[in-house]
Amino acid sequence: MAGEQPAPAQRHRCEACHRPGPLRLGAGTEVEVGTVAAALERRPLVACPAGHDRSPGAALSAGAAAAALQLPLARRRWRRGDRCANCGEALLLPVRRTRRTVTVTGEALPVHTLHLDVPMTRCADCGWDQIPVRSHDDLERAVRAVYLPA
Repeated sequence: MAGEQPAPAQRHRCEACHRPGPLRLGAGTEVEVGTVAAALERRPLVACPAGHDRSPGAALSAGAAAAALQLPLARRRWRRGDRCANCGEALLLPVRRTRRTVTVTGEALPVHTLHLDVPMTRCADCGWDQIPVRSHDDLERAVRAVYLPA
């Protein structure tokens, strides 16, 4: 497309065959895992000489780190339910669906965007929005699946 910047020319290794290749941006992917839906507009891929279509491990790490930084997670208190990660109060308000956009940057990676549709609950005391504990594993699995589709 016009005006689009190419990915950095550094070489990465294919996750399947470990052969080096330049990084490029491929078609996006969408997945739904449990309570979380994730979509990448453009997926970073290693242009493998053997033709594999795999994201570098650095892209998955950068995406998971960006999601963890930008999406607050509620804390679990044994026998007392979810607690606010900010103030520690019980989360009693109903859960609602929220769309969040996460910009992913990483060393030697092109900037790309991860869209997440996640359940969120708001703390009645401090007003902080956060992902309930029951969706933490779904979030991790969805981020992994969007970068490493089957």
